[in-house]
Amino acid sequence: MRNLLGAVEMFFERLAPGPLKRYYHLGFRYGIFVFGGLIGWLAVIITEQLLLKAGVWRGIGYALGIVLAIIFTFNYHRYVTFGLKTESKERFTKFAPLQITLSVANWVLFIAATEYLGFPDIIASFAITFVLSLVNFAGNRLFIFRK
Repeated sequence: MRNLLGAVEMFFERLAPGPLKRYYHLGFRYGIFVFGGLIGWLAVIITEQLLLKAGVWRGIGYALGIVLAIIFTFNYHRYVTFGLKTESKERFTKFAPLQITLSVANWVLFIAATEYLGFPDIIASFAITFVLSLVNFAGNRLFIFRK
């Protein structure tokens, strides 16, 4: 999988305009990061919606979805986004606090947006998750999956 992503990255790098080539790698990695985050976000929403239909409060369903997303995204970013298979326990001990902090912020903002401001679940979750993805990528790139 890693070799395939490397080949795709090299192919599209040739198409990047000259002044942007130095930022291309970072943009490509962010794109891969966001794709994994999208899958994690879908896990959050699907879990929340299924449990909501089963009569569970949306806050609990959303929190359980976040736990599933943290486990998935750690492995995704470890193997796919950053391709670092070493030091998994050490990296996870750094990854988990960042993700828990961002998840608590995500959860609080989600509850505020849906319960108090009346935004639809999916729109609120997507907007909050997108904004926090920038902080998440920077934290992962600089502190957790740095080579």
